[in-house]
Amino acid sequence: MPRFSRSQQGVILLLGAALLLLWAWRGHFGLPPGPPPARTMHLVFVEVAGNTPRPGVYSFPQPPTLSAVLAQAGAAAAAGNQERKIPSGSKIEITPDGQLHLGRMSGPQLLTLGLALDLNQATAADLDGLPGIGPVLAKRIVDYRQAHGPFKKIDDLEQVSGIGPKKLEKLKPRVFIGENGRD
Repeated sequence: MPRFSRSQQGVILLLGAALLLLWAWRGHFGLPPGPPPARTMHLVFVEVAGNTPRPGVYSFPQPPTLSAVLAQAGAAAAAGNQERKIPSGSKIEITPDGQLHLGRMSGPQLLTLGLALDLNQATAADLDGLPGIGPVLAKRIVDYRQAHGPFKKIDDLEQVSGIGPKKLEKLKPRVFIGENGRD
């Protein structure tokens, strides 16, 4: 066995100690466990437009009532079902005479907020905002829907030329089938 001088033995011991410390640091040994991951909060977004002092998009921790949305926008309460729950992605248009029209936000706005598009209501311009979907493929989706009726399930998108299994998997979290398709 080779003989090492005292200085060589010191260097070997220091390198060994450094490797041991690096191993312990990478494995987080000796440290208390970290806090649990934070719960993600799923906000509800509602847009108010038209004849209101504060038009805009408002966020709520849970589906708000119509009266709560109107109060946020500073709009006068309208006659009707004020306790009706408003779903995320809704748009309330207030006409100059105080009438309310409930609809959906625009596709790009929904996607910006991280909300899904209704596959049976989205326009070609809305669909164009989806990842991997350009104007040509968006038009094909709308044409397919017009020719074959509303989509029954999201997997029906594979019937559209240009959408395969990989693209479908990327689209699934960003689209849904609304009431008329019954997903």
